[in-house]
Amino acid sequence: MPSRFLTVKDLAALLNLRESWIYDRTSRKGPETIPHVKFGRQVRFNIESDEFREWLKAHGVVADVAEPRSLTA
Repeated sequence: MPSRFLTVKDLAALLNLRESWIYDRTSRKGPETIPHVKFGRQVRFNIESDEFREWLKAHGVVADVAEPRSLTA
């Protein structure tokens, strides 16, 4: 099964956060950095990765985001 990559907009909607907060956490160093990959200038998040799940757990997020609700409604 291929990995699912979310955009900043998708992740912000999923976590109910501002897009600017997500962008800020991709430019930081250390434990506050949200695990992400860049394709050129585009930032994407592999929500199925172990690294991403560990980041969620470390920040107190207990919801399973591997099966997010539809983001395009």
